[in-house]
Parts: sequence; C-alpha cells; structure tokens
Amino acid sequence: MKRIFSFIAACVLFSTINVVSQEIVEAVGEITEAMNLVTETVTEIFDGLEDEADVVSSFVEDSDFDSDDAEDEDEVLKAYRESKDKKEEKPRYKYTKEKKVPSKKRPSKHESKNEYLDKSDNYEDETNAVFKYGLESQISNSLDELTKNEDMRFVDQIYDLFYETKDVLVKDKIIEYFTKLKDPCLGDYACAVINDPYDTRKDTVDRCFKYVSEAQIKDAVPGLVDLVDKEEEDYFTGALTALGDLGEKEEAEFLADYLDRDDLTVPQRQALMKVLGRIKAVETWDKIVEIAKDEDENSFVRMYAAEAIGAMEKSEGEEILIDLFESTDPNLRCYVVKGISHFKDEKADKVIIQALRDSQYKVRIEAIEAVEKREMKEAVPYLIFRCKDKDELKNVKEKSYKVIARLNTSEGNDYLISIFDDKKIGVGVKAKVAGFLLAENNAGTKEVMELARTSLESDVKYQKDLRYALGKEFAKYDRPEFADICSEYLESSDVATQGTGLDIWAKGRYSSCRAKVEEIAQDALEEEVKEDEKGSKPGTYQFGKKKKNANAKKAKKILEMDGTTVLKAASSSDKADAVSGAASSASVDTSNAK
Repeated sequence: MKRIFSFIAACVLFSTINVVSQEIVEAVGEITEAMNLVTETVTEIFDGLEDEADVVSSFVEDSDFDSDDAEDEDEVLKAYRESKDKKEEKPRYKYTKEKKVPSKKRPSKHESKNEYLDKSDNYEDETNAVFKYGLESQISNSLDELTKNEDMRFVDQIYDLFYETKDVLVKDKIIEYFTKLKDPCLGDYACAVINDPYDTRKDTVDRCFKYVSEAQIKDAVPGLVDLVDKEEEDYFTGALTALGDLGEKEEAEFLADYLDRDDLTVPQRQALMKVLGRIKAVETWDKIVEIAKDEDENSFVRMYAAEAIGAMEKSEGEEILIDLFESTDPNLRCYVVKGISHFKDEKADKVIIQALRDSQYKVRIEAIEAVEKREMKEAVPYLIFRCKDKDELKNVKEKSYKVIARLNTSEGNDYLISIFDDKKIGVGVKAKVAGFLLAENNAGTKEVMELARTSLESDVKYQKDLRYALGKEFAKYDRPEFADICSEYLESSDVATQGTGLDIWAKGRYSSCRAKVEEIAQDALEEEVKEDEKGSKPGTYQFGKKKKNANAKKAKKILEMDGTTVLKAASSSDKADAVSGAASSASVDTSNAK
C-alpha cells in the first residue's frame, strides 16, 4: 500500500515543479492528467480485492501498521469505494435513431353519404362554402360538428385548408379533426413541430403530441426522445406520454436510465412511471419494485409504479401487488387494482372482489372497472348490493348499473328491469338504467318501451321528464322495434314530446311514420309559400287562423337531410285553380245526373 502513497506524492511533486516552471494553463493540464493516472493506478491496484476487509488486510501487510494509522486506513477505504463506484457505474444508454419527417400524404377518402345523419346535397354545398368563404368562427363550428360526427366527406377540403390558412385556431381545430379520425395525413407537419417546437404555440405542440399518439406516427419517436432528453418542463410530460404510446424496446432502454436520476421533478417521475409500464420496460423492473415498496416515496410515484408492475405482467408481480394492497394509502390500493387486473387468475379475482368492498369509493370504482374489463360475472351480486345500498355514492351506483348490463346475467338483468317498477327510484336513475340496457341490447328493450308508453299517458312533470329522457335514448339507435314508440311520440300534443319523436325518426327513418312527419312539415312549407307570394314576415299570427306547428321547420329539415326532395305545398293560386276545377267538375257531374 506504500506504493500508492509514494506514487501520489511523486505526482504531486511533479505537478508543483511544473506550476513553477511553465504556464498556468499547461500546469493545470498536467495536474489533471497526473490525477487521472493516479485514479487508474489505484483502480488497477484494487482489482482482485473482493471486499473492504481484503483492502484493510492488504493495507496492513504493505505498511508498518499500528494504532496511529487509523486515519490512513480511512483514506484507503475511501479510495477503494470511489474506485468501485467508478468501475460499477452503468454507462448511459446511447439512443441512435435520427429525427425524421415523413413525406406528405393526403387523407384517406370516404365518399359515401349513407353513414351520416345529413345526406343532403344542400348540406355539402353549404359546408364547402363555409370552408371557402366563411369566417374563422363559422369554420370552427363546422369543424367541431364534423369532428363530433367523425364525418369524412370533406377530408380533402379540410386538408387543403390546413396548409392554406394562417389562422392558428383553425389549424388547431383541423389537427383535432384528424386526431379523431386517426388519419396520419398531417404527419409531416406534426413531426416537424415535434423536432423543433420552439417557434410554435405550446397548445399546438400539445395537440401534435396527442395527434402522433392517436394516428400512430412512428416517425415522431426520435423527436419525442430528444425532447424528453432535454427535460424541458414545457414539453417533457407531453413528449413522454406520446412516447408511451409509440415507444418500443430502444425507447424503453433509453428511459430506463432516468430511474436513477435525482434531478427530475415529482410530476416528471410520475409521468415516467406510467410510461415505463405502458411500454413494458422490463429493464427497470427491480427499480420500479423498489420504488413501489418504499413507504417514504412520493405517494403518486408509488401509485404509478404499482400500475407499471402489473402492466409488465411478470408472474412475480402478482404477489408483490397482493402485498401492496394491504397499504393504508387508498390511492395506492386503487392503482394496485389497476395493476392486478392484468393477471387472469383466482388470486387476482379475490383482490378485485375485496376491492369492491373497500372503504374508499375510488378503490370501489376501480374495482368495478376491473370487473368490467375481466368480465367477472361472479361479481354481479356484489354490484347489485352496491346499487341497493342507500349510503352508496351516486357515481359508484351508476358505474355498477352499466357493468351489470354489460355482464348480461339473468340475475343482473332482472334486477335492472325491476328498477322501472320501483316508485322510490327517480327519473334520472330509471333513464340511466334504460340507456345501459338499450346500449347492450341484451335484455329489457320491451320493458323500456312499456315504461315510455306509460309516461306518454300523463302530462305531470315526472312523466314528462321521464319520456323526454327515454326518447333521447331511443334516438341513439336505428332499430325496427322502435317504429311504434316513435309513432306514439309523434302523435303527442305536447310540442317537446313530438320534437323528441322527430329525433327518433331522424335516426331510424321508419317508413310507417313518414306520413306523420310530412304532415308536421306542411306548416313550414305553407309558410314559405306565403312568404314567396306576399313577402310577409314569417311567424305573423292572424286571429282565427290555425297556429303553425312549432316542430314544422324541424320536420322539414329532417326530411331534407336524407337527400330526398320534399314536395312544395300548393300556392294559394294553385289552390284556387284546384277549387275552380273541382267546381266545374261538380257542375258537369250534376248536369249529367239530370
């Protein structure tokens, strides 16, 4: 061991002489080089020593060791530890993919009108005119409607508008539109923004993160990695989240290095945990397990670590999560349920069933979602109990109703149908349950229609509210069995009820109800004729005249939406000619009779 200190002393002496005899800059370089040589030499000397006991033993053998050498011993051990840390330090993963921008491509085309509510040529002409001549607000409204309906008839016009307009709000709306369609046609723009986001509005950059995720644009990955690597607060979480949807093995290895970083903020570490689970970065397994078990760790970081353990689906993860479910932290228990739902066995089922009875409502909701995901029909009695419990929260009950309908068991369906006859249960719950049954279309359709018929028989507020709510549910579907109930809504003298009937017909276009819809529309047609003939103001009321049906214009618009031509009402002159002709015919018939 004396060799070490002799060598160090010689290096220091050599460096001191150089400071005196040469320029300072050269001296500093010499000193640095000498110290690096010292470190390498010390490391070489320590090679082959298994632990600190070996180091001390070597030190004793190589020196005149006595009780006064304790300080020297500490220095030797310190040097050994530093040498060991340096040798064991894991090199950072080098990510090699280069940034790229895909070539331009036009959107996928969709020419058919038949899948859309408004099939009229007039609608297409008006929409095209808005894109060509409209104000920003008009264009935005049209884009909102098309996005909501996933209407693909105008994709070419919208795509061209994106590269023509200078309005950033319109551009953002178009990004949202193609995000909803999952169409990668804006990939070149989004990748260019992600590769260099600094001159683009942050809201637009965030939309690009979401867009490349939904449209699965893999070319964006190197740019996302670069933004994560720079750790800029404005972009870190958005880029990392997108990387979770697009990343593969190389990205998992790149992110694995981040678990050992101590300079990340808590939100950044939370986002990192979520992403590592989604891309199944098994390289980080041991560290994530350590974090999940650490009770001194940030609660939210532990939560996402628990979810990541489940998402990686390693068999040993199940027992770890079962142990973690005993935590007193309800947020951690909630994410343990998320994690354990990835395992498809009896042990996982038992944890989920137990979670349905957890004292924290968030855990119960997560357990209900796990039941739905795993189609655990054996959980139906527990869900029914949750619904019947007068102390249970509304959102837990509503989630339970939905999952009971989805699981489609006789016990569950019978319970949901029984709710319609329970006078203690309000309109809102009955409408919700009806909606869940109709959505699954497994049971209860007949009973929902009977409930609606009962509500049509009375105009008390409770019944009105119920039939409006049920009507909105019928209007979501095109089902032949709804034709009769649609007719009953249309025949109602209540304006709002009849209007709901028009909504039901707009979806189903039931032939047996068309004549009634045309009858309702007649008032609007006749009003147009009067305006054409006299230039009169619309809606002017005249004493003694029949009041125009308030749903007339709505009925006319719905009839026109399917692209068919609605016959114009006869003008007053046409009616006069018809009356005159009828009178002449009657005169001829009378003379012939004589």
